[in-house]
Amino acid sequence: MLDIDSGEQIEALYKLFRIKGGKKEEKFQTTDINDAIAFQKNYAARYREGLYMEILPKKKVYNQKEKRIEEVF
Repeated sequence: MLDIDSGEQIEALYKLFRIKGGKKEEKFQTTDINDAIAFQKNYAARYREGLYMEILPKKKVYNQKEKRIEEVF
């Protein structure tokens, strides 16, 4: 994923969900956009329904107890 502000490439987590009856059921997650699109395409062809995609960018979080920076999605 390309960051708009800095113009640098950042890693992101792509999650695909099925929403039915007000409940969100996770079907697939990956860090590669091409794999996510291929899964969506195959799922839609097989089950005749689409999936909801969330894109979570990787961010740096400071852990005060261990005094170090962790990267999380």
